Amino acid sequence: MEHQNIYKKSSRKDASNLRFAIAKDAKLLSVILPLYIQDSYNFEYNISCKTRIYRTGTLRLCALARGIFVFGFFFFLLAGCTSLIQKGGEVLEGSAFAANPTALYSSDGIELKEMPGKDGENFIEITNSQWPGLVLRGSAPASDGSFQLTEASILSPHVSGWNELNYELLGSGNFFSLSEREAGSVLRVDEAPELVQVSSGKIRLKSRRLTGNTALAALRNRRERILSLTEWMGEWQEKTGNSNYFENQKEFDEYWKSLLFPELVSEKKRPQNYSTINANAGDAEWNRADGVKWNLTYTKSIFPEALWEFRDSGALLRDWEEALPWIFMEYSWASIISTFNNKTLQKIK
Repeated sequence: MEHQNIYKKSSRKDASNLRFAIAKDAKLLSVILPLYIQDSYNFEYNISCKTRIYRTGTLRLCALARGIFVFGFFFFLLAGCTSLIQKGGEVLEGSAFAANPTALYSSDGIELKEMPGKDGENFIEITNSQWPGLVLRGSAPASDGSFQLTEASILSPHVSGWNELNYELLGSGNFFSLSEREAGSVLRVDEAPELVQVSSGKIRLKSRRLTGNTALAALRNRRERILSLTEWMGEWQEKTGNSNYFENQKEFDEYWKSLLFPELVSEKKRPQNYSTINANAGDAEWNRADGVKWNLTYTKSIFPEALWEFRDSGALLRDWEEALPWIFMEYSWASIISTFNNKTLQKIK
């Protein structure tokens, strides 16, 4: 497997920092909690009531105190202002301790922050709560409001870790104030900025991490596979006359999973052409990889040749399980950028 024997163990310090990161979203807690436990290096919490217990009532009070403490601990994790997944990645790379914004504009989940740069030059960060793992960065707006987009950061979590990557970005936009009669400033992004290539990143899988050139090579290889997949997806939707738009990641996953991996879904959800091929199993070719028996005949009937080995080796399934948010963002890139266009933001700071 691609991820075997290439990771290094996280340091105790990294694990400690990650454990005490603050969370805001309970759904993301369910993703990161297994990592928290895995990385704890036999960290255990025990509350023992050392006072000698004479009555059952005292025992109940002790149990109640224990429950309140544990509840309070997890409430603290859920009460923060940044998701634990994103905070975990920020702690590991050090960006969790970045400077505060010099200006902040916000409306309907979209934020534009002007941040102080280490070189003395300010820059902007643009985010949308609908896409919590994505940050666009660029130059501070000029006197006419124009700015250049230079970087996109993606944090793509999964049940055993995450992919953390930065893209070189080519694009531009405008951020200008309305007239005195109208409050706020309008954000515009010119078309869809080009995601050039992955420039840096890290990979987390359970208690192990890839960093530096090793992570960069793995992320670039995965991105090439993702591009091949999303290009075919667009062609398939056009061929079948279906919409390219999906409301959210869940809808995206449910739609494509039965087509990409019919071997893994119930018979009712399988596409008709798979059922037809599977009915003639004696004539079909099969290959077992990563514990799954793949129908090679179905692969050849649906996918272009460039994707045959990708699916039949189990690599497509691994990418789907370990990089679904990333795949969804690549697929929906034009739709994502459209959410930033012609938005009136109010100055908060």
